[in-house]
Amino acid sequence: MPYAELNGIRMHYEEEGEGTPVVLVTGFSGDTTFFKQLIPELSQKYRVIVFDNRGAGTTEYPKEGIKAQEFVDDLLALMDHLRVFRTHMLGWSMGGHIAQEFAIQHPERLITLTLVSAYPYRPARSSYFMNGIVDCALRGGDPEYINMMTNAFCFTEDFFSELEAKGKVLRSLKGLDPKGLKDQMGALDEFDTREKLTSIKVPTLSIHGLSDIMVEPKLGDYISDRIPDCKVLRLPNTGHIVKPSLYQKEFMEHMAAYDSSRN
Repeated sequence: MPYAELNGIRMHYEEEGEGTPVVLVTGFSGDTTFFKQLIPELSQKYRVIVFDNRGAGTTEYPKEGIKAQEFVDDLLALMDHLRVFRTHMLGWSMGGHIAQEFAIQHPERLITLTLVSAYPYRPARSSYFMNGIVDCALRGGDPEYINMMTNAFCFTEDFFSELEAKGKVLRSLKGLDPKGLKDQMGALDEFDTREKLTSIKVPTLSIHGLSDIMVEPKLGDYISDRIPDCKVLRLPNTGHIVKPSLYQKEFMEHMAAYDSSRN
């Protein structure tokens, strides 16, 4: 299990495959397993890199809070550590916001940008409920309920109905650290790219589920309407967590369109 010592933290990361790099940036509470369904096919053509942000997974960091900018700085430092000078990048949810800021601050390091279930600023309702469930865990509640309640906002009614019909229950993540997630929420609440989006010049693809209640589709549209020449993929009956099979084809086509001309 590889780790990188950078920016005063010990970051867990994994990489698979060879070729042009692709960095996948996960969201709130996510770890390197979040993209496990996407990596096998992707790694047949690309060098795929995933990692645990501060506050999640097995990355070790000083538990004194997290600033939004630290997520961006950690990502840059990891790329430098791995000698990744230009890369494709996909970010989901909070990872999409980290990726937006990265594209604004370090455009020369990106070939393409893909934003899944992304937002320009944290939605007030989602912040209210997510801070609430994390606070409950900090007061002694089972941290598993953080994941259970988040799942309720991330998947559609049809998804849960199908599970119920099959006699299955959605697996919840174990071992969540409420303090780390509270620190992530503090950073998440700081994010705001509304006044910066037009400065993103990297070829961008915006992907959003039309049944997303965690981050409403209009926030994805806010982003795509302001990034010049942004491509758009909108998925019906799809919530905040989007199955990679629903966008993998478009994602790979988006990257392939710039592989030969930008490398």
